[in-house]
Amino acid sequence: MTSTYLKDQLVRYVVRKALDLPIDDIELQRIVGSTQYPIMRKVVGYITRRLVIEKNQHLRCGLCNKGPFTKRGLYLHLMRVHKEDILKMIDEKYAEYSKKQFFPRGGVSS
Repeated sequence: MTSTYLKDQLVRYVVRKALDLPIDDIELQRIVGSTQYPIMRKVVGYITRRLVIEKNQHLRCGLCNKGPFTKRGLYLHLMRVHKEDILKMIDEKYAEYSKKQFFPRGGVSS
């Protein structure tokens, strides 16, 4: 992904999904396109499970363990402090999952 706007929209989508804020899968397909959508759904699912920790009904950041936060506070924290970290996680997981899809047995045969 090269567009800064699309990267921003993707991170915003991932953070909203992690916080159980209203979001639609169609929006993800609009952001990433129909070709990347199946893999990106798995990537988003993996990352969203790691962004938020809930302890004693308090929200904490899953990346740096800061908190407690309200949903809005954690959304702002993730967008301001960890935006680049989330983008890096997306890139790494996308590369891993797309490699698994194209080479399901662990590599390229010669």
